[in-house]
Amino acid sequence: MPVTIERVATKKQLKEFVQLPHTLYRNDPYWVPQLRSDDFKKLDRNRHPFWQHAAGEYFLARKDGKVAGRIAAIHDTIWEETHHEKAAYWGWFDCINDPAVARALFDAAFAWARERGCVRIIGPMTPNANDFIGTQIEGFEGSPAIMMPYNGPYYDAIIQASGNSKWKDLVAWMMDNPEIPERLARIMPRVEAKGGFKIRTLNMKDFAREYDKFQELYNQFEQVNAVFTPMTPPEMAMVAKDLKMALDPDLVFFAEVDGKPVGVSLTMPDFNVGYKAARGRLLPFGIFHLLTAKRHTHLVRTLSMGVLKDYRNRGIDLAFYYYSYKNGVPKGYTAAEMSWVEEDNTAMTNTALKLGGKPYRKYRVYEHIL
Repeated sequence: MPVTIERVATKKQLKEFVQLPHTLYRNDPYWVPQLRSDDFKKLDRNRHPFWQHAAGEYFLARKDGKVAGRIAAIHDTIWEETHHEKAAYWGWFDCINDPAVARALFDAAFAWARERGCVRIIGPMTPNANDFIGTQIEGFEGSPAIMMPYNGPYYDAIIQASGNSKWKDLVAWMMDNPEIPERLARIMPRVEAKGGFKIRTLNMKDFAREYDKFQELYNQFEQVNAVFTPMTPPEMAMVAKDLKMALDPDLVFFAEVDGKPVGVSLTMPDFNVGYKAARGRLLPFGIFHLLTAKRHTHLVRTLSMGVLKDYRNRGIDLAFYYYSYKNGVPKGYTAAEMSWVEEDNTAMTNTALKLGGKPYRKYRVYEHIL
């Protein structure tokens, strides 16, 4: 039977859209199911703050009467305002290993983007650069870290066969030596004194103001990345609410100069341990697995780290790494993933190498000229 494509228009179709990866990967020991409730929340175009500045359409592919693939086409005005380009995204892509199914899904997404006047479409971004991004193309041994994607090894081939080509590769670095580099410990007092900055941890008692500071800094320093969209206050508020339970305040740092925040480092325990045990559901036992996840992981992930342009080259980035080691290792965190780093980000790559990091996974963002 031929592949058929349908726009998601009913609750039943939306449930099928959310369910597909749970069916596709149910026998994959490395896949980490995200909470179905989180997917439904992100896909709600009437309530989620992302859709205040974006439009989207969701598509299902059927083959032999069964759901065989899914994709979302997304048009985000913030990308246009930031990059001065009329571009669309694709995201939430999952598909059986069938080039015909993948091609039909991408043709639907491409057509939708053209209808909106877009000249390029990039992805996967689910739903934008501040969430799940990229297709895994290397390093399939083991489960992904928190908020990192996972997919079958065949995805790169069927995505490129569907008319997409590489735009940017993103690298995940692994640092698995729990010993603080001797040279880093030795020079840190001089670095802080000469740099004129102070490092402090997250103040959970003033959490709302803290995440406001994070958003302001993030929207400035992340502009060094080609894959970047600013985060709006409502989006930041929702992300902060979702992540608050998972945060360890001793692993979140602000750098200040004369009391002014000039940099931030966000490192989190790998809560995917809890998500994997929860199997995509909070009830009846999923919430327990999430609440106890910190006790069952030795891995942390540095999700975001940056310094405002005028305060770089003072050693603030080295201080973030130093205090992450100093505070994390006594808590049992013996390995850290730094992800993601654009492959052509020389500064971050050199820093990772100096700290003994190893590139161990790679993710790809694709583009298609419409």
